[in-house]
Parts: sequence; structure tokens; C-alpha cells
Amino acid sequence: MLALAALMLAAASPSSAEALASSSPWWEKFTFTMSADGVQQACNYEASTAIPGARGCDSSSDRSSLQHKARASSGTYTKITFERRFTPGTEPTRVSLETGDTLLGGELMALAIDGNGKVNKCEIVGASGEMRPPYGCDEALLEKFEAAAGSGQARRGFMTVLVYGHEEYPV
Repeated sequence: MLALAALMLAAASPSSAEALASSSPWWEKFTFTMSADGVQQACNYEASTAIPGARGCDSSSDRSSLQHKARASSGTYTKITFERRFTPGTEPTRVSLETGDTLLGGELMALAIDGNGKVNKCEIVGASGEMRPPYGCDEALLEKFEAAAGSGQARRGFMTVLVYGHEEYPV
């Protein structure tokens, strides 16, 4: 399961030097559909806005590496979702999962973004679930956000990272 989450992170991480939005909220998520034996059958990528450098599910290099088996410690999930949400300014409200979703792990990180868009401080301010997402402060510190428009002032933002599963039974 952790290996699948790490591969989701690789697919979600930006592959270019383009800057992420820092003045408005955004989110992105990858949902992997798995067969009963744990083999990936499909991937669906969604985002609230265009995420610079995001490769989605269409990268052939990611697709080949994602063809492997993954099992959850408490059962097999037919859908596994990795989600990142960015909220500028104040701490976001708690994210509610859809009915039937099971939280596997999540973290809330407070980010200090300098006037040039570099994350110069990250602190985990909340965590939940048994699994720690493979995207944490080390990865957030490598992100590049938009530079503050003309002001050069530092900004604060929050990154919520969730990994959750949804078990479905074929009819």
C-alpha cells in the first residue's frame, strides 16, 4: 500500500519549474482503481485548476511503474485516492470524506512561502489515520509557488494531504 502511495506521489509531483498558485485555493487528486488481486486497472486524475507540471495519469513512465500489486493492512480497497489541497492564508476547515471512504492517512502542513515563491518553512500541524502520506515537509520544501505579485512579501499557506480508500463489491 505504501508503495502505491509513493508512486502516486511521483505522479503528482511537479516535473517542471512552473510555479503553483499561492493566492487562491486549489486541489488535485489521483484515484486508482484496483482489481480484487491488487493490480491497478485504471487511474483518474482531477484538479480544481491546471496544476503546472502535473503529469496526471497519462505519463507512460508512471503507467508502467504503477502496474503492481498493493494491499491495505485492513483489507483490499478497489479505489485508492491520493489528494493534495492547498489553502492560502488561514488554516482550512476539516475535510469531510464521502460516504464509504476510509481515511488511511493524512497530514496538514503549515507552509511559509517567501516573496520569491520558495517554501522556506514547513511544519506538520495535524495528522490522522494509521498511514503517513509519502508527501510531507521534505517534498513541500521543494515546491515552487508563484512569487508575490510586486510586493515581495512572504505568505502563509496550508497543504492538506490525504490518502483514502473506497471498497466496492462487484455486483
